[in-house]
Amino acid sequence: MISFGIDFGTTNSAAVKMDLGVEPQKYGDETGRPLPSIVAIDIATGEMKGGRRVWENREFFAESSQYHLVPSVKWKLGTDEVWQTERGVLTPEDVASFILKSLSARALELGLEPIRKASITIPYNYPSQARISLRRAAAKAGIEVSTFITESTAALMRYLPDLKHCRNVAVFDWGGGTLDISILQIRDGSISELATDGMELAGDYIDSDLARAIHLIVMEQRKEAHQFESMSARNRDILLTQSERAKCRFETLPETDIALTSYGGAPATLRSLKRPWFESIIAPHIELAIDLLARTIEKAGLSPDAINRLLVIGGSAKLRLLHERLRHDPRFEAPLYVAKDAEWDVALGAASLQLAAGGYELSESLGIVLSDNSYYEILPPGSRVNDSRHSLTVSLVEDARQANIAIAHRQSPHKGFETILRFGVETLGFDLEPIHLRYWVSPDLVFTIEAESVTFGARSLTAHDYGKLRFSYHI
Repeated sequence: MISFGIDFGTTNSAAVKMDLGVEPQKYGDETGRPLPSIVAIDIATGEMKGGRRVWENREFFAESSQYHLVPSVKWKLGTDEVWQTERGVLTPEDVASFILKSLSARALELGLEPIRKASITIPYNYPSQARISLRRAAAKAGIEVSTFITESTAALMRYLPDLKHCRNVAVFDWGGGTLDISILQIRDGSISELATDGMELAGDYIDSDLARAIHLIVMEQRKEAHQFESMSARNRDILLTQSERAKCRFETLPETDIALTSYGGAPATLRSLKRPWFESIIAPHIELAIDLLARTIEKAGLSPDAINRLLVIGGSAKLRLLHERLRHDPRFEAPLYVAKDAEWDVALGAASLQLAAGGYELSESLGIVLSDNSYYEILPPGSRVNDSRHSLTVSLVEDARQANIAIAHRQSPHKGFETILRFGVETLGFDLEPIHLRYWVSPDLVFTIEAESVTFGARSLTAHDYGKLRFSYHI
């Protein structure tokens, strides 16, 4: 059985093909690395360019009057942003489709079959409209989305054969654009999300800080005082690319050299840059990341000794200093489990999902907050994700021209509830006036609720989405 998984990332995107008994196939760019999720749009022709060449010249394309640069379309999906060209308007769906089509085209270049159907990863907090837009973008690229899977769950799926004996696993997924942390529980043949969090502080920020530090050394050597931002786009691109490569070398080497054939109009060579210097630059980022991990474990209601493994994954998670700090931080007692192929493992986990026969269920309860502030459950834990509609009729308890509806969730009957949606429904205003509710959880892992006054009908209809649900996946 063949399956595809796509890690549609903020900075890089990757696809993996799995077939039982066969080594997984990786689809990225021409260098064999994940495909940079960056696109340059020619304003005159509407032609899109992407890949490593655009990434390594991103400052040039950003400053060029001939191009629109879209550094990460992932977070623009579901918005109204567009890019005007002389040949027409391009939308985020067009750009995302180009990236997905590029991954599929890479398969053809390798003499393999294109991607027809795939499981695609999304962040835990990915907006509901963005998910719908991503599904449409995939369809434009000729790819059917079999299911979405949160990136952290995909990471655990990748290493589930090694971690099945664990109960609670903290997934620390640090890529180029974001840090995503999830606390997952393995129990009764399922993976359940207990808590999730994240932040936009990752590898791209480290590359930028390192480039500025190197720029400072060059300026001091030359006795010049030009700011990094005042350098040409081409020079900034060169330094950012060299900084990224130096960061990778520091993972294994105690020191490295950087040779710039031209920077600011002259060659520049920096010899014997030491790892302690590099780690002093990245240390603040690592401390923020580790603090977020500690807070997410606390949010899950677990003590540090309840975590059995820290699964560290993602391109930025290979940093030596990160591993050292995690191993010696007294807040974490669990052994580290470091990803073997960090840049590809999330896509591999997404592909393995298609080989599993399970499906999604809610790992939390959804309910309505009643007028006496009590909780009335409408979807219990274990409710399947299948797009089935449910309905309920509630009534006003006082004369009012608007019914105020509050939707909440809770992890268990022994814990309090938290309101996640509030909205109003126009009413005629008489006592016990009925309000009709319809609600469901879609295959996009989004809860949708529609409400209308039975008296006013469609005139009062209102609909609302919530996409930060917690799920269990049966394996």
